Amino acid sequence: MLPKKFDNQIDFTNIFQELKKGLDRRVQIGIIDSDKDVVYYVIKNIEWPNTKMKEGQNSTIDDKEVTELLEKGYQINSGLKFGTHYRVYNYESKHAPWLIHVVEEGINWLDIARMVRVGHGVNKTIVLSYEKQWLSIEWIKP
Repeated sequence: MLPKKFDNQIDFTNIFQELKKGLDRRVQIGIIDSDKDVVYYVIKNIEWPNTKMKEGQNSTIDDKEVTELLEKGYQINSGLKFGTHYRVYNYESKHAPWLIHVVEEGINWLDIARMVRVGHGVNKTIVLSYEKQWLSIEWIKP
């Protein structure tokens, strides 16, 4: 488990190191609050397979951060109502299975905890876009 202090700015260095090992286990982080309580998350690399957009649907977003998904046929719309940048649909989905947040300078682990809490409550996976990499983050019970 990789500990992360809730008010620290995001640094994925040790997370990427763990993911690159390719071990047959999950990468787990614990976000620690000021009372020393810990909330646990699993982080995974995301590979986006090709899909196609549903007939009559289109994406309303034109952002270089999500160009890869648009080129692979995903429908992308605003994620504002879920507190993220985007919501993402594939051909099979009636509702967006993923919420994407583009990680920018100044974001901290508390911001991520908020996103994951909302995503979990609406049955969606939070995906972080960071330096052209895609990371899913899911809350788990210890």
